[in-house]
Amino acid sequence: MELRQLSYFECLYRERNVTRAAARLNIVQSALSMQIAKLENELGQALFERNRRGVTPTAAGEQAYRLFAPLLEQLTTARDAIAGNGTPVTGAIRIGLVASATNEALADTVARFAVAHPQVSIHATYGFSAELVEQVRSGALDCAVINQNFVQDDLDCQDILDEELLVATGAHVELDVPVPVPLPALAGLDLVLPSRRHGLRMVLDDALRAHAVAVHPRLEVDDLSVMTSLVARSGRVTVLPASIVEPRLRDGTLRAYPIARPGLSRRMLCVRLPDRPRSDAVALFVDGLATRLETLARSSVRLTDPDQENDHDS
Repeated sequence: MELRQLSYFECLYRERNVTRAAARLNIVQSALSMQIAKLENELGQALFERNRRGVTPTAAGEQAYRLFAPLLEQLTTARDAIAGNGTPVTGAIRIGLVASATNEALADTVARFAVAHPQVSIHATYGFSAELVEQVRSGALDCAVINQNFVQDDLDCQDILDEELLVATGAHVELDVPVPVPLPALAGLDLVLPSRRHGLRMVLDDALRAHAVAVHPRLEVDDLSVMTSLVARSGRVTVLPASIVEPRLRDGTLRAYPIARPGLSRRMLCVRLPDRPRSDAVALFVDGLATRLETLARSSVRLTDPDQENDHDS
């Protein structure tokens, strides 16, 4: 079993399509198929089933991903650290993040970074975008990951993620609306949303206002982990970023539905004071977080129900 085979397997698992996976890996499709076949022969199990939209992991494929993904991340981190210039990264990171970025992506990034750079201390805090901006200005934080609608002209900005927002329900819920979901249809659903001071709510309200639609959720919860748990165990509906939904789609507790075109998206940026040099530690950490968020967001869209994805692409 080779590291290359595991990398190819992970890419195909996330993309669910041989053409897309081969393009992302910058190899020909036949080379990808050959390496996957070798891995399947070695394991004695089929890892994927082909269908008209691409491939779907088998039960063995799902188990292989759960076992291989953490190992692959550790091996990649070790390889990158050894391949560096030999100078250890040191110092401290003081970073603030909006709550919608403090999910699995943050935990994964911190865990990998701590292994690769053990001489760096990390202090991560979360809050609303406006509060984090003020902490950056005061020097309390080196940088902050915030929603775009709070960006100020006096701060330097780095793009982190532009991701799709999805309608999410419990896995047992069938939406009685067209799919992809038209924005006006949200007004008739039993919604759970963040409060109006939350960046995600602002994105949604701005889009609904453009369609002359108003929503009046009976429940408003700013903690997204509480919101997802509530939706998973009830018949209520919410709208969440793809990177937040992904772990719940993977464990089967949520279903996700795309929003009808032009859809909804949210953009996150990392802001810092322009006169404060960015340390190597901060740069590496922020880049790693951005990569992990993008991976989760892309995987989430692939994990929407196949029929929904087919309609969404038509």
